[in-house]
Amino acid sequence: MVLSKKALTSSIAAILICLSLTVPAFANTSSKPVSGYGTLTGTLSGSNYNTRVTQNPDSAQLTIKGSMQDRNGKTVVNTLDIKSTRGSTYFSGSWSSVPSNVYVIYGTHGVQGGSKYGAAAVYTYTHR
Repeated sequence: MVLSKKALTSSIAAILICLSLTVPAFANTSSKPVSGYGTLTGTLSGSNYNTRVTQNPDSAQLTIKGSMQDRNGKTVVNTLDIKSTRGSTYFSGSWSSVPSNVYVIYGTHGVQGGSKYGAAAVYTYTHR
């Protein structure tokens, strides 16, 4: 019985040490009212992103563009502008190749290219 308690205590201690060494992803959401589209909302959590509008009456595209920096503020990745299909009200995904030295990710979430209403953007950031 004593060996079981020691093994359990050691296992719990090891798990707590591992959890204390991990850095949880910080989620960030930004939104604003946009003429014709209702509310534009962007969310960034770790390498996952989503962009949404309340409505999309003129077949605009939703977009995301990212910039990744290391702890010293040096930009290590600038992503391409990723676009949804026309008319979407929700667009999500993740950047699969985030270098291990990335400390912060900035996201620009947008709606653009509609036939009637102007473009707009909101900005987010997250720590890894």
